[in-house]
Amino acid sequence: MSLKYRSDIDGLRTLAVMPVIFYHAGMTLFSGGYVGVDIFFVISGYLITSIIVKELDAGNFTISNFYVRRVKRIFPALYFLLAFTFILSFFSLMPSHFESFGKSIVSTVLFSSNILFWRESGYFDTQAETKPLLHTWSLGVEEQFYIFFPVMLMLIARYGSKKYVRYALALFIASFILCIWGTKTHPEAAFYLIPFRTWELMLGALIALKFFPRTEKPLYTNIMSIAGIALLSISIFTFETDTPFPGYAALLPCVGTALIIMSQGSVINNILSLRPVVWVGLLSYSLYLWHWPLFALRNYWESIHIPEFWKSDAFLIFLTFAFASFSYYIVEKPLRVKKIENKKVFFRATYAVMALGCILGGYVALHKGLPDRIPPQAAAYAKTEKSAFETPECFSKDASKLTLNGLCIMGDKTKAPSFILWGDSHALVLADGFDAYGKEKGISGILAAKAACAPLQGVTRTTKPATFRCIEYNDRVLELIQQSPVKNVLINARWQDASVGSAPHFFIKDSETVKSSPEENPKVFERGLERTMQKLAGKNVYFVMDSPDFPYDIPRELAKLTVLQKYLPSLAEDSNVGIKKDEYEESNEKVREIVANLSEHYKFSIIELADGLCPEGECIGEKDGKALYMDDNHLSRAGSVEAVRGIGTLISKMASQ
Repeated sequence: MSLKYRSDIDGLRTLAVMPVIFYHAGMTLFSGGYVGVDIFFVISGYLITSIIVKELDAGNFTISNFYVRRVKRIFPALYFLLAFTFILSFFSLMPSHFESFGKSIVSTVLFSSNILFWRESGYFDTQAETKPLLHTWSLGVEEQFYIFFPVMLMLIARYGSKKYVRYALALFIASFILCIWGTKTHPEAAFYLIPFRTWELMLGALIALKFFPRTEKPLYTNIMSIAGIALLSISIFTFETDTPFPGYAALLPCVGTALIIMSQGSVINNILSLRPVVWVGLLSYSLYLWHWPLFALRNYWESIHIPEFWKSDAFLIFLTFAFASFSYYIVEKPLRVKKIENKKVFFRATYAVMALGCILGGYVALHKGLPDRIPPQAAAYAKTEKSAFETPECFSKDASKLTLNGLCIMGDKTKAPSFILWGDSHALVLADGFDAYGKEKGISGILAAKAACAPLQGVTRTTKPATFRCIEYNDRVLELIQQSPVKNVLINARWQDASVGSAPHFFIKDSETVKSSPEENPKVFERGLERTMQKLAGKNVYFVMDSPDFPYDIPRELAKLTVLQKYLPSLAEDSNVGIKKDEYEESNEKVREIVANLSEHYKFSIIELADGLCPEGECIGEKDGKALYMDDNHLSRAGSVEAVRGIGTLISKMASQ
């Protein structure tokens, strides 16, 4: 029993998919375009519930029929995309990234990519914009919904006297409360995982179950639809990447969507029913599938020397529509309307395709991204080890568990520590260089490092402060430093972000901050650094200027350049993995200004890491066949050793004091 077709729902899908595409294209006007996914969730909840309940009430609902429809709707276009993207990635991605892609293939096939990307959303996962299947996290949420929700409704129909609304409302309330809590305390989980997103699907379900009062009066439906469009517009055009989300903010796009769904017959809904709008909505699933792999692979190869038009957002949007149209008319639509004569054969074929996807993705993941695909030197560049100190014992400890004897030692552990290195992840990776130099020279030091926590007392990030708990951590480190007999303290962090918020929408705040902004960030940095220096009175303090940031992932660029030089040398001409030292100096100008002013009063020293990383006016990303960075800003082990060697005289001097 089919549901009566509503063309305005397809029009609403257009309002969902186009902001997502424009947002991923980097159009600042659509800064909140990511809410298109939430629009899809509400629509899915509404349609799936409507179909299932109608069939349950008619007594002809079966799980097998439901999954036949879902497979026909989802699998053809998805697996066509996976096959195409696999081929492109095989020839495009370097081993570590292809290995990650293999994992994402398996998780997508097993309806769990949202779980994979949640687990990969840690501090060092800076490559999200180049993951071709990142967008399938939302499919994971919906597919998990398709697994538990039909069974729940069947049980209600059998044992609960068909009290669907009561259970749907209970799920809505429980999930929404969990979402509010999770957005504050576990933001990555709240974004990716279904328990925190179920309320959005249940909102659509409650509409289908007629929980909300309905009206067909034109005045009311027009008011509702206008209000819905207003809420969607506020979400799409004013939300930012640092908007706490989903949380309370997700109410705007979800309620806006709900109002439009309930406003059938309004002027707005009639506009959404216009043929051009509906056409885009019909393509929406394929558009969503195809847009992100194209953008991600473009981002991955953005530095390649080809005419800018072929890398432009406009051309990629055109390609998205071209691929989506082919996918819809040639793959998706014909198979969706095809009648299934033998369900057993159908499901066996489905399982076989899923198994093939798992085998291919698993093979790539287990074989480390097939490094034999590329020249040996490219594979060597692409393979960078994480810091030896990136362990639970050394990095990101809970403040309550920090003890002086529990902090990790760098260098020669038979020697008494002569210095303390304190900072964020940039201090962590610097520890590898101190460790190697210390073992060579018979020197040791103590490491205190926590992700995203610059050593600025009373200062925390505006994004995810509850996750990192920087203030508590830094207060405890200061206590331990004051208790320690060690006189020399080095502080290091990604100062550029801490001082001016150079990363998009990255700000810091303290108790004096009224409103975070690019203008306020340097003031917060200066206040925090001054408080730190006050607490370190009596110590020999060394402010370590940070290593240069690069506009691209260094190992990836070195590997790509090596591949191009072998197979397409014309595209590798004039390529250089490095930046001018003047660029580094200019980007850190504000840091230097603040630090110079404070150093006159608090008499601390300034150490230049760039002395070992920027010879002859050029900041390099490679030396002796080794990448000096593990991404675009964190030093590799080789880079850390190079940087510390450049300030080795100072370290030796500390040990002799």
